[in-house]
Amino acid sequence: MGRLTLKDVAEACGLSRAAVSLVVRDSPRVSEQTKVRVRQVMAEMGYVYDRAAANLRTRRSMAVGLIVTNVRNPYFAELSMAIEQGLQGAGYTLLQGYSYDEPDKQRQLISAMVEHRADGVIILPAAGSSAASLQMLKSSGTPHVLIARQVKGYDADYTGADNVRAGELMGEHIVGLKPRSVAFIGGPMSSTARKDRYRGLAKVLQQAGVAISKQAQHTSESTPSGGEQVMRSLFLENGQRPDVIVTYSDAVAVGVLHALRDSSFRAGRDVAVASFDDVADARYQEPPLTSVATFADEVGGRAAQLLLARIGDPDRPFGSLIVNPELQVRQSTALFQAEVPSDWRR
Repeated sequence: MGRLTLKDVAEACGLSRAAVSLVVRDSPRVSEQTKVRVRQVMAEMGYVYDRAAANLRTRRSMAVGLIVTNVRNPYFAELSMAIEQGLQGAGYTLLQGYSYDEPDKQRQLISAMVEHRADGVIILPAAGSSAASLQMLKSSGTPHVLIARQVKGYDADYTGADNVRAGELMGEHIVGLKPRSVAFIGGPMSSTARKDRYRGLAKVLQQAGVAISKQAQHTSESTPSGGEQVMRSLFLENGQRPDVIVTYSDAVAVGVLHALRDSSFRAGRDVAVASFDDVADARYQEPPLTSVATFADEVGGRAAQLLLARIGDPDRPFGSLIVNPELQVRQSTALFQAEVPSDWRR
């Protein structure tokens, strides 16, 4: 017996070949009842869909590349899952790679996805990315979307949170705490998201006359270990005491909270701690973490939407879909009251 075909399956189901093809592609045009029946027949017959042949017919790989820095940051993990869900309905498989915020690694990943003819690429640019570093995507004609971070001088579809507004929301909340000084720590210096969050925060605090320490002194990797390291080296070891510590992301805040606990300081009491992203675990920290939500699921869904539109119409004008942030106040700042300055050394 020769290789089973869609026509064989269609005849066994009493359907047209076109209808069975829609089932294979999980099209919403077919009822769930019909899908279940066709898939059961496929399993009984031992039919395996020939994706390579289908790709030759359509001249598409039905695969989309996703490049993010890493998924140890829960925000990026949520983002990746939302993108996959957004593409799944259109029949796309997601191929994922990690740049670790290294431009050379990012270039290798872009090259691999172009060489394997991915139908499109969604990319969270590595810190320090230049327009030239992304040019391969343009010169190859690969549809692509930038997420979360923009790249100066590079025109492309983009979606991400309004990070300046996120910083302003954080500043407005902090002003209400009546602090004498605020530190902003964590994140790579070259990140556009970091710069925008700092800009919004600093503007509001400066207008209220609240001192903010210099941003250049407090950068780190966007990880818990990065947050812990900068917390220990800048504050716990030299006895400085800002009233409020704002971290670039919730991932950085986890390290800050650990360093405080390890040094017998009470986050939320001795010092207020607040952050950005509001990942699912933020409210389960000790104390629960005040954070500005930047909605990874919404950013991911919009990225998929933009890419599908670009694949369908490569000549359409570039678009930007900006997500509005929202402040979530929890005990890490809500319980704080500024006290008389004191040395952190105990």
